[in-house]
Amino acid sequence: MNEVKIGFIGCGSFANRVHYPSLTKMDDVVIAAICDLNQERLQKTAAKYRISQTFTDYREMLDRVELDAVYIIMPPHHLFDVTVDCLNRKLNVFIEKPPGITRWQTESMARIAERNGCKTMVGFNRRFIPLMKKVRSMIEERGPMTLCVATFYKNTVGATEHYYSGAVDILTCDAIHAVDALRWMGGEVKNLSSTVQKLYSDYYNSFVALTK
Repeated sequence: MNEVKIGFIGCGSFANRVHYPSLTKMDDVVIAAICDLNQERLQKTAAKYRISQTFTDYREMLDRVELDAVYIIMPPHHLFDVTVDCLNRKLNVFIEKPPGITRWQTESMARIAERNGCKTMVGFNRRFIPLMKKVRSMIEERGPMTLCVATFYKNTVGATEHYYSGAVDILTCDAIHAVDALRWMGGEVKNLSSTVQKLYSDYYNSFVALTK
C-alpha cells in the first residue's frame, strides 16, 4: 500500500484535537513534517505524534520535504497566501472552513487549484454525518425541498464573543456549516434576502436569510 505523505501547517488546539489524531489512525497516511511559528506548540505536537521533521517556516518545509498533500489549519484571515503558495507548487490541499474570508479569495483558490490539477477539500464535515446523509437520501427519493429552516446558535457566555478581533464573523467561521448543508441538500441558491445585525455587541453576530 502506497503511503500518502502529509505536510501539516499548524499545531494549534483544534488541529491537535481533531486532525492529528484522525490522520495518525490511517494506515495509508504518514505525517512527514509539521510546521508552526510557535516553537513550544511545534515541539509538543512533534513529540506527541512522533514526527521527526519540524519547521517554523512552511516554505522551508515545502522546499525540503517531498509531500503529496498539505493540511493547512490556521486562522482564516491568514489562510489565503499560504494556500495559494501550496497550490502553485502543485500540492493537494486540505483546509478548514471558511475557505477564505471573501468571495474573491475563495474563487481565486478554486481557479488556481483547477489550473494546477490539485485535489482540494474544505472541512465541511457535516456532509459525512450518517444522519445528514440519510436526510439527503430521503430528499433525493421524495423530490426537491420546498421549505427548510436551518438555525445555528453558539453560546459565547464566558468566552470571547468575537472571532480574531473581528477579522471574521460567526456566520463565516461557524454557521457556514448550516449554509453548506443546505446547498448540499437543496442545490445552489438562486435568490437571497438577508439582514445582518449587531445585538449587544460591537461585532456582527446575528444573521438571518431567506433563500430560494
